[in-house]
Amino acid sequence: MGKFIFRAWRGIEMDRTWDTMAQDFYDLGLTLPFTPIFKEGSDYAKMIKLLDDFAALGMKVIMCDDRVTARREPVLDEEDYRARFARSLEEFGNHPAVAGFDVGDEPDAPEASTFFAVARIQREMAPHLMPYLNLLPWFDWIGERIGSPDYGSYLDRAVREGNLVILSYDCYSQMWEGDSGWDVYFNNLRELGLAARRNSLPFCNIVLTTGHYDYACPTREDMRWQLSTSAALGAKMISYFQVAGWERENYRNFPINAFNERTVEYEWLACETRLLQKRMGDVMPDLKFYKAGFTTHPYGGFETFKPDDTLLSASNAKDINMLISTFVDEDGIRYRAVVNLDRTRNVEARLHFAPSVAVERRTFYDTWEGSAGNTDIIGILGDDGSSVRMWMAAGQLELLREIPVENI
Repeated sequence: MGKFIFRAWRGIEMDRTWDTMAQDFYDLGLTLPFTPIFKEGSDYAKMIKLLDDFAALGMKVIMCDDRVTARREPVLDEEDYRARFARSLEEFGNHPAVAGFDVGDEPDAPEASTFFAVARIQREMAPHLMPYLNLLPWFDWIGERIGSPDYGSYLDRAVREGNLVILSYDCYSQMWEGDSGWDVYFNNLRELGLAARRNSLPFCNIVLTTGHYDYACPTREDMRWQLSTSAALGAKMISYFQVAGWERENYRNFPINAFNERTVEYEWLACETRLLQKRMGDVMPDLKFYKAGFTTHPYGGFETFKPDDTLLSASNAKDINMLISTFVDEDGIRYRAVVNLDRTRNVEARLHFAPSVAVERRTFYDTWEGSAGNTDIIGILGDDGSSVRMWMAAGQLELLREIPVENI
């Protein structure tokens, strides 16, 4: 796969597009945004011009053609739908920027069969394109709404009936006060990861970039935390809700505001997106997730971190909770993703490895360097070449690689 896929959520109307939209999305680090919503009677030439702008920047998009989304189909007439989708394919499907079509968002139980059928038809008629369907997240009360007593069987059904190529959902409880929503957030990541691995598919985590309802406006540290936890738990695609918008209800602090101006939140998000892509994008998307644990308090059905044969301990002097996840590559080499789960405090993570492995740390320069201690001249280095002590900012992700000594 290579590289993370970064998306922006849909919702922009055609009459709200602006001349620099493609460039603004590109500079943000996005690789697969939605197009604005194309409706019957929309300006076709304007959409083609926008698609050309994306293609000129080497970007792909999900085409949001309201005429063929599942939400328009209270009772699906397959013959009629196929005819309408054929028209959309003729108009947009061969454009070099188009990677797929939007199916729809968060179907309730009565709609699910229609949404899955639309995804299946799109895949059948355009197997080279992605039918993009976004699903509801799991809450303790949501079983009746999605028509399933558990999340796993619902996700498996979506894959089976929709012939999906990626699993996607959105969950913003991580932006409730304190850690009150962390169990929900991490449980959804755990369930999506399990379903993705069962069905041999990647999954997308949609995270919050704009405060609204009871969700706080994310700080730069919050944005970093959401990116880090998504990547550390196996997400191959990360999407943002929302990058552009206007003030309504209590929506506010968009990265691109109502005047189509880049805000300070834009600069934060652009930097954190590009940093993750630059440091980890050539490595993590191709790794196979194996396990994860929390060092002090487990959330969302995950376990407390347990030592294994090579990673003997993981701790810090502040007793700050850290997420430790394990990946392997196609050669069986182990990788450890470490996330500082505090959103305000720095921490010096201390990891002790067995002498049987040498540990390397991923750098900004797309390289690996030996990691035996921190670089603070007044800090205390590890007591042997296999111990790692590294300072981490709030929400920061670090990736370590274990090289068996016998291979050196």
